[in-house]
Amino acid sequence: MSIIGLIVNPMAGRDIRRLVAAASLQSAPEKMLAVRRLIAGIAAVPGMEVMMVDDYEGFGRYAHHELSSILPVRLITGEKEPSNGTSTIDWALRLQEAGARMVMSVGGDGTQRNIAQAHLRIPVLAIAGGTNNVACWTGDQTAAGYAGALYVARGDDPLEVGYQAKLVHIHQESGHEELALIDVALVRQAFTGALAVWHADDVERLLLSVADPVRPGLSNVGGFVHPVFPDDDVAMHVIFGTKGPKPQQILAVMAPGLMTPFEVSQAEVVPLGQTVMWIREEGGSLALDGERTVVLRRGEPVWLTVLRDGPFMLDPKKILNRQPD
Repeated sequence: MSIIGLIVNPMAGRDIRRLVAAASLQSAPEKMLAVRRLIAGIAAVPGMEVMMVDDYEGFGRYAHHELSSILPVRLITGEKEPSNGTSTIDWALRLQEAGARMVMSVGGDGTQRNIAQAHLRIPVLAIAGGTNNVACWTGDQTAAGYAGALYVARGDDPLEVGYQAKLVHIHQESGHEELALIDVALVRQAFTGALAVWHADDVERLLLSVADPVRPGLSNVGGFVHPVFPDDDVAMHVIFGTKGPKPQQILAVMAPGLMTPFEVSQAEVVPLGQTVMWIREEGGSLALDGERTVVLRRGEPVWLTVLRDGPFMLDPKKILNRQPD
């Protein structure tokens, strides 16, 4: 049996942005249907087994009890507490240590950021299940499951059917370090609050590893200035306000059904490996992949560098289009 690890983030797609936009709630029953579709696709390739963590919310137990007639689903022990970012990192590492050949993860960019924090040796197939899904496959989940199983069965080279993700490395003066997968925002509020960022006036700067004009979120802002895609060896630095030489108003899709105007004063392409320093005399916070995570003291500097040293991300379209040898 070849093992595929499966992670489902129960909290993805349920943040406050879905209340202020026209987005539908990513409910638990919908995520369970996503699991069923993924397993149906995996089962089309003989010799596969799915491994899940026995999570607090019960997605693993659901798959084990309800779907094992379609495909063997094995449970491994997990922390019996409500799921969070730390537990997602732990799940990814447990699945790798238990022999998974790859990890399929259902969630948004925040979930995929947590997977990246695990520094896995095995590749990831990220499935959209959140509010912002720039790092994720947004196509059919059955096809994604089938593609993942084909990847494992054929032993494809992950760089031929995917790419190594870029990561934004954040360094504080205290020595504390963080990672982001898609976007880092310098936010005016010196608190984390409801975590999510959806007001344009709250954001002063952005550093984007991906700037995609067709995916909602802060990445969308940069996508309308200068698109940057996962294969591009550059990042995008955007400064907001009206003081630049040629300020430009951009309409961005902050969440499904939510169009938001941004005043862009400056935007520049940043090569990989080049460090950008931010400092805000009044203090503030950093939002990592759409969620306020790091609080900055008054005048505290922070250094950001984008490198291509993230997880290997599989692309179902490339897998399914690849002709067998």
